[in-house]
Amino acid sequence: MARTVSRFQFAFAIAMLASQSGCERSGPTSATAPAMESIRLIMDTPAAGWSAAPVEAWETDETIYCVFQLTPPKGMAAQVITTIESGLKLPASPKPKKIVALGKTWNWNPSPSIEFPKSLDAFKATLPDNAKRIETQPLDPAGSQSTHVFPDAQHRYVSRNA
Repeated sequence: MARTVSRFQFAFAIAMLASQSGCERSGPTSATAPAMESIRLIMDTPAAGWSAAPVEAWETDETIYCVFQLTPPKGMAAQVITTIESGLKLPASPKPKKIVALGKTWNWNPSPSIEFPKSLDAFKATLPDNAKRIETQPLDPAGSQSTHVFPDAQHRYVSRNA
């Protein structure tokens, strides 16, 4: 009589065999992979449907700027203050991080700790000549270790290496 095995059972059996035979996972180890730091933007918007997406990051001698693009809702949206969230990963650094958000269209400031230039070009014009762009990676949505930028006046920051 043939017995059927679920994918979970099959994967579990393979994992058990690999662990018993001394197989190791290939790929970068924590000793060779550069330490990455997660940056998360959390801010209030005036309506449901707004979103934020990471654009790029810039490093100066003193600061790292993490740039996000705000996108308004498409069509009708509930006119209620809504909290949105986005994030990115970049090489870990002890330098302070500043959040730059592009595309804000309302008149109140959701957080004094976030800069809101008129455009990406306007932001880049404020950078010193020696500023350099930093490679970033998308933030794992399940990742919980990050630098948080909260929209309250206390400017709470929590930083951990990922």
